[in-house]
Amino acid sequence: MLTNTIINQKIAEIENLQAKAAEIQELVDNLKAELKAELDERKVDSIDTGSHNVFYSVYEKLGVDTAKLKAAGLYDTYSKKSVITSFKITSKKVIVG
Repeated sequence: MLTNTIINQKIAEIENLQAKAAEIQELVDNLKAELKAELDERKVDSIDTGSHNVFYSVYEKLGVDTAKLKAAGLYDTYSKKSVITSFKITSKKVIVG
């Protein structure tokens, strides 16, 4: 069994790694933006670099208006339930007063 101290250490490590992941994601997003800008500048939707293919396209996604389905009384008839899991860590705020 883990002690509260060890659990807190693991939570701190998770928070540290999540912060690093966010920083890395920002770098990745910036690099992707540069590549998209290059595609736009060349007025193409793909570039073959020899070792990689870079593609970028914009497409439309068809969605369902659930509010209208609910209003028409059809939502419950065609909806389905799924089992999902959730793991969440929240930070306690310490109030010093």
